[in-house]
Amino acid sequence: MGAAAPNVDIFLNGEEIPDGDFISYLVERDMFQPDMAAIVLSNKNDIYGGKFKIGQPVEVKVGSPPVSIYKGEIVGFEGVYKGGDTTKLLIRAMNKMHRLLRKRKSITYTEKTDKEIIQQICGDAELTLEFEHREAAGLKYKHVYQHNQTNLEFVRTRAARMGCHVWCVDTKLFVKEPDLGKTGKLKLNVDKDGTLRVFTPRMSSATVVKKVTVKGWNPETMELIEGKSDALPTQLGAEDAVKASGALGKEETFTVDHPIWSLQEANMLAKARVRDLNLQFLTGEAECAGNSEVQLGEVVEITANALKADDPFNGKYYVMGITHRHTMPKAKEGGFVTILKLARDAQKGGS
Repeated sequence: MGAAAPNVDIFLNGEEIPDGDFISYLVERDMFQPDMAAIVLSNKNDIYGGKFKIGQPVEVKVGSPPVSIYKGEIVGFEGVYKGGDTTKLLIRAMNKMHRLLRKRKSITYTEKTDKEIIQQICGDAELTLEFEHREAAGLKYKHVYQHNQTNLEFVRTRAARMGCHVWCVDTKLFVKEPDLGKTGKLKLNVDKDGTLRVFTPRMSSATVVKKVTVKGWNPETMELIEGKSDALPTQLGAEDAVKASGALGKEETFTVDHPIWSLQEANMLAKARVRDLNLQFLTGEAECAGNSEVQLGEVVEITANALKADDPFNGKYYVMGITHRHTMPKAKEGGFVTILKLARDAQKGGS
């Protein structure tokens, strides 16, 4: 059975939907993607037929006092017409990050930093930018070309070069270097009556590398550019991915598929790549009672094995995705549930 269901407030175009009409909602939040919501309402006697329109605002709040877990806008509808009490309306919504996907563009940016480029793109989509990357802040590019890409594809490409993650809350676009030391309030365990209902971690050494080298060519100076980065110290566990992988963690890799104009840029690319690869060492999903406070980009603590502190799956995990699922208690799987998608470049509890 699902977790206990708190109060739910659904707002469509600023109008609160009566509790008796609410059947379920599903909110999906994933790094690099627009937040999505699917809200199912009872549409008895077709009371919502034609009432709401595409583009109108949507908000989901839970708890007492209410906490907003989703803000977006309607992008589509689906109806189920069976007559009587079984008629339903499914409302699909995305947050405003989806506006970066609406069309493809070809445009040239000159003498701008990545922050300035992304800020210009945000302005076109009525978004504000929160940018955080110390090394990229003063790195200005003579010429950057967006070639037949959506704005979101382009932003993700630029972010990947810096090692930034991208997500959106309401009208604010976050482009930030992962802060793996940012531990949130959420602590989960699988003890009897614990807060963690299901935890399914997966460990794999397939992507683990101890070093990344980035090579490029400066056509103006006719010189080779070579940036390097060793595996970064972990903040998520007692044993980093390279050490935990033993002989399989001694691999090195390189990349030559990015245009590079400076050593600073090459080193930044290498650092971003090695962190991205090693953060895939330990991934998994954790299902817990509904939690409205957890956010993307935070770190949560999980105790998978309370009897053995150095269990490889105990410890801190970086939140890459959040799913909120809520159905009325009368449904078979009624209640409020939160599922976290997690990543980690280490094993064993402690740091």
